[in-house]
Amino acid sequence: MPLDPTYPVATWADLANLPAPRWIAHRGGRWLAPENTVEAYRMAAELGIDAIEIDVYRLQDGGLVVMHDSTADHTSNLTGSTGGLTTPAVLRGRIDAGTWFCNTWPNDLRIPLFADLLAEMGGIVPLVVHCNNAGSGAAAVAEIQRQERADSVLVMAWNETELAAARAAGIPTILLDEDGILSGQTYEGLLAAGTEYFGINPAVAQASTIQAAAAAGLKVIVYTVNRRVDYAALPLASVWAVISDDPWYARTTAPMRTRDIFSAQTYFHGMLGIVDGKEDRGQFQAPAWFGLDTSGTLHAENLGYLGVMQGYLGPLGDAFTLDFDFVLDAADSAGSSLQLALTTGDVEYDDDVTTGGARAAGYNILVRSNGAVDIFKTYGGTTPATKLGGVVSAALVPGTVYHLRVQVTPGQITATRTTIGAPNSVTVTDATYRGDMYPHLGVRDVKARWSDLVVS
Repeated sequence: MPLDPTYPVATWADLANLPAPRWIAHRGGRWLAPENTVEAYRMAAELGIDAIEIDVYRLQDGGLVVMHDSTADHTSNLTGSTGGLTTPAVLRGRIDAGTWFCNTWPNDLRIPLFADLLAEMGGIVPLVVHCNNAGSGAAAVAEIQRQERADSVLVMAWNETELAAARAAGIPTILLDEDGILSGQTYEGLLAAGTEYFGINPAVAQASTIQAAAAAGLKVIVYTVNRRVDYAALPLASVWAVISDDPWYARTTAPMRTRDIFSAQTYFHGMLGIVDGKEDRGQFQAPAWFGLDTSGTLHAENLGYLGVMQGYLGPLGDAFTLDFDFVLDAADSAGSSLQLALTTGDVEYDDDVTTGGARAAGYNILVRSNGAVDIFKTYGGTTPATKLGGVVSAALVPGTVYHLRVQVTPGQITATRTTIGAPNSVTVTDATYRGDMYPHLGVRDVKARWSDLVVS
């Protein structure tokens, strides 16, 4: 059901009263719900986000659709240019979220029209309306005015042409510029033209650029910040707001849970995958299993490795025990493995560095198809890992449930397969990394799944 329209009206001006930085759910919080869906925006509002970002395209017949990509192929069962669609075509189409987002989601979600989404969400939570193609800015402003929601929105675009209508209507605007270095314009000129917000990508821009834009009087909004280490690196005194795919996770510093919530059968906070994995963050299997699959030719582009951080469990302290059940469903070879990586910080971890990935500093514990349990130390970047120790235990039988316990003390790491007899355990001595560790589940050339992941 739609959210209660009697909720207190939330205006864009209300955000000025919040402490910096404000948090904006990118595409509705796209790491937790399918991007640019009504379901995502309802979720973001339910979880109390400060504002939500919406992507808008002007259609061939003048209508406005909520969709991010310039083509409809990625998130829907439609094909071709997004701007080339018509309103009836959008209404005919569906968002096949179970195909591209998460296997447990339905494939028949409605593709939102901007007018419908504005009618439901406008006034409940402030909106950042990102106008993506020619004419979308003017068309969006016309609909905003028709629904009398000018006080609830910020209009965003990559060029000033699409901001012109909003400026003329007195609606606040934000210009996006990835590196923050304007071409043919100055910060002072941007303010004089009527745009007081400036969007910068901190992964590209220098901190000094963010600081300079803020010093000139612009309200800097940075995008897209999904990891806590990236948020911590920001010049926060110069940041007015942060856009994030999972703001509820990125803005916190403490563990959100001590055990998995795979029983929800969808992604939870901080479940971030590797870029080379084409945003594949795994599949769910009832009643409470989470799995990854790189068997056969799957993820050959990353030489058969895929990993997903379980950020909600981190950071882990100097001493902890991590338990989980696991099943190996298929393996390409005796040396193929399921893995538990423990990294310093919630950084991306990629066990394959030959394709441009990075083995973040920390430890990687492998359980191989042939039963070997190996513990490696990693150093960050492309530096080769060092094997600290290992044990050869009983080979894994496909489809069988096993258990692994990893015990970390200030000076040692022990990995034990608790449901089989000796030899079943390996202990290594190393005290290099502690205190800010995050767990990642990964696979190389296997299909595997996990359940009952618990930190104590």
